[in-house]
Amino acid sequence: MSSKVHFIRASMDEGEAAISQKARALFRAGAFADCFKTNDFTAVKVHVGEQTNNTYIKAPCLKGLVEELLSLKTKPFITDTSTLYTGRRHNAIDHTVLATERGFSVEGLGVPFIAPDGLFGTAETAVPIEGELDKEVMIAADIVRCQSILSIAHFTGHCAACVGATIKTLGMGCSSRKGKMRQHASLKPHVKKGKCTRCGECRQHCPADAITLDDVQAHIDQDKCIGCAECVAVCRFDAVVYDWQQENEILQKSVAEHALGALRGKQGRATFYNFVMSVTKDCDCFAQANMPKIVEDIGILASTDPVAVDKASIDLVEGRGGRGVPKLIGNARLDWRYQIEHAVRIGLGSAEYELVEVK
Repeated sequence: MSSKVHFIRASMDEGEAAISQKARALFRAGAFADCFKTNDFTAVKVHVGEQTNNTYIKAPCLKGLVEELLSLKTKPFITDTSTLYTGRRHNAIDHTVLATERGFSVEGLGVPFIAPDGLFGTAETAVPIEGELDKEVMIAADIVRCQSILSIAHFTGHCAACVGATIKTLGMGCSSRKGKMRQHASLKPHVKKGKCTRCGECRQHCPADAITLDDVQAHIDQDKCIGCAECVAVCRFDAVVYDWQQENEILQKSVAEHALGALRGKQGRATFYNFVMSVTKDCDCFAQANMPKIVEDIGILASTDPVAVDKASIDLVEGRGGRGVPKLIGNARLDWRYQIEHAVRIGLGSAEYELVEVK
């Protein structure tokens, strides 16, 4: 059965206030207020952008959505979990300061930023699921305890999952540190011979102390490696590589299963937004300014079905770009179908959708 996906055309060139109002218009057109009840603790899941990244979805773009939740007398809070890799989102203190600087705060949006996985990303709850890879996933404690979720995803390419949108926002972005490590467990990078310059960037940023340097190149200890991909992100010489064909399928399936866990007990109590603007080949975790767009801005999509909203977004991006997402991001070995097809198989949602355009 197909799910409704509401869509409104939008461009960042219109300005943040206009984007905010268009997101609000989708909320009303889709009757998403039905998902939120008085006194709900409502997680507004966002990504505040890594340090120096400026292509993330800015806080003022979400003002209208937060006001809609407040008008429903819910108790919304802006939220995101800590990262495995080092940076300003690695723990709750630094993450909250960064979020505040960028307007994701009481001062900026009228509601607080709260890290749902505690100071160090270890506040978690084991959630039972009917998955193929896992029967239990580790989800951030306060994601489990809240009553409803408004998920805000910035649609981008991704160096391991091919596409980063709602499923990844829920699966990776709502997991505890242990949950993230489980998802990355299959990703074991290695250093390509002849490419490494011994600059030491990968060793400096490795959170697991898994990288050493000898007189020739860097080496990654596979037993210590947690698969966080920080070394891939910081290497400027394409020296750190994965065997994508073997590993990205398992990663994407694991992400979908953790998304299922994040939504456990919240059937009918969640709404999912994809902002398909400033679509870059890499995700907002990259601490890089002015990343080039792979397609022109398309708009905002919203649904109560996390799979349908992702599939509709992918179709629009590929239609606009004239090529598949793997080619648009420059890695034809990746395939986003793993996460979509697996998500359907485990009951996360439907890949069949009806696109409802809102004027």
